[in-house]
Amino acid sequence: MTQKSAWTIMVYMAGDNNLSAAGEADLEEMRLVGSSERVNVVVEFDNAGDAGTRRIHIGKDGVGEHIETLGETDSGSPDVLSGFIEWAAQNYPADRYALVLWNHGNGWAPTEVDRIARSVNSPGFNEREISERSASPLGRVLFRPSLESIFKLATPSERAICSDDGSGHSLDTIELGRVIAKGVETIGQKFDLLGMDACLMSNIEVAYQVRDHVHYIVASEENEPADGWPYDRILGRITANPDMQAAELARSIVSDYVDWYRERDTTEDITQAALDLSQLDSLTEPLDDFAGRLTTDMSNSYPDIWRAQRKSARFWHNTLWDLGDFCGILHGTTNTHEVGEAAQAVINALAPGQGRFVLAESHLGSKVERCMGVTIYLVPPITSISRYYGELDFSQNHPWMSMLEAYHDA
Repeated sequence: MTQKSAWTIMVYMAGDNNLSAAGEADLEEMRLVGSSERVNVVVEFDNAGDAGTRRIHIGKDGVGEHIETLGETDSGSPDVLSGFIEWAAQNYPADRYALVLWNHGNGWAPTEVDRIARSVNSPGFNEREISERSASPLGRVLFRPSLESIFKLATPSERAICSDDGSGHSLDTIELGRVIAKGVETIGQKFDLLGMDACLMSNIEVAYQVRDHVHYIVASEENEPADGWPYDRILGRITANPDMQAAELARSIVSDYVDWYRERDTTEDITQAALDLSQLDSLTEPLDDFAGRLTTDMSNSYPDIWRAQRKSARFWHNTLWDLGDFCGILHGTTNTHEVGEAAQAVINALAPGQGRFVLAESHLGSKVERCMGVTIYLVPPITSISRYYGELDFSQNHPWMSMLEAYHDA
């Protein structure tokens, strides 16, 4: 039986797109450190320039690497990700597991969008829509089934609405929950850390969807630059201290990521946060109260919400709002005392620190200067609520969805 290591770090690189070069650069960063006796670093890399997908046990400077070459795979398939988790756990068992999902580019190529649409016999699909859907938010989804679900809709106009209303993000969240739950069955324990070297994943809906299967999440509210995480720094820390707890690793990723971009005087907006899912209720409880108070007096709440939306930080084509900034603006402008108090309670729950839901948070850039680490779905009334948002666990178990519906109906 293979001896357990302290950590196995699984990095799933969906790079069969315009980010192949960035993926190779990140591999070289990993090789600057490599695996050690007590830390295994394993990668599955689907590269646009290769004939097949590679599974790699990363060695320092590439020395002693174990590489398996698979046939061509669909890195957007949850089944392919599940297969990688199973392979990593069987060959490199550990006391602790981190899974990093790597994908932060411009999304699916038009040829791939066309192929997926044709595979589900998408009605009325044509070359113009190929171009539009590839360039839309829908083109940024992680998982193939998310695209398939949209392409099965009856008309181009329906698919266009779903491209702009956050449906792709909602569907991705559902698929992510499924694949992480299956991964937990494979490894026999919760993932100690789920890292998302990807765009726009630090939101309450994602955290809630994987709440029973992951201890800590590290992710960004904002789009990530193509350089992504500084893997040499991150892996250097954990190989130097393989007894590092998951909370310490999560905090260090946040600081290393933002520091790396600060040192390079980036002009891009940078965000990163570590979330402790054992403390999720400490946020959902005041958030439920806030949503309920907004809903109860929606005639007065409507202008408060709209005013706060216009002034607070938002992402993903105006579908995701920084929750803390939104509540801060609303608290400072509402004339309804009870709503203001409830907004402040949410802000208090987002304060970072040990034993808090937001374990650590850091940001860089003027757009995100008031961000607090967590976004929430908050489409304005001019945009339809995603038909898939109600399928999320968060929507089904908490009153935010009811508040959104009341807001849109007001």
